[in-house]
Amino acid sequence: MPNSRSHWTHRLPRKTSELLLQVMIALIGLCLLLPLSGCTTTRTIYVKVPAVPLPAQLTAETPQPAIPDPLTYGASLDLNVSLLSALGQCNIDKASIRKIEFERDHTVQKE
Repeated sequence: MPNSRSHWTHRLPRKTSELLLQVMIALIGLCLLLPLSGCTTTRTIYVKVPAVPLPAQLTAETPQPAIPDPLTYGASLDLNVSLLSALGQCNIDKASIRKIEFERDHTVQKE
């Protein structure tokens, strides 16, 4: 009875076993590396950064316009302009303070 195997069939098990051996070696290598990665330690040190004081012009008191004693219609219009101007300056100062605080927070987070 002639041999029914072709000359290629005997190589297939050998290739499969070589591939399996390579996979097993890779897995064992990975398992050996896991304990080594547990030995590393990282320390986080927080350094306190001194706060930069706000400019005096932002925290200075906004001058209040004087209310004229005989409050006429024309004087009340001038007073409204002065009050709106003072309010606008206060809003500009607050926006500048918010910008400085925002920059402080982002600078501290980056470090």
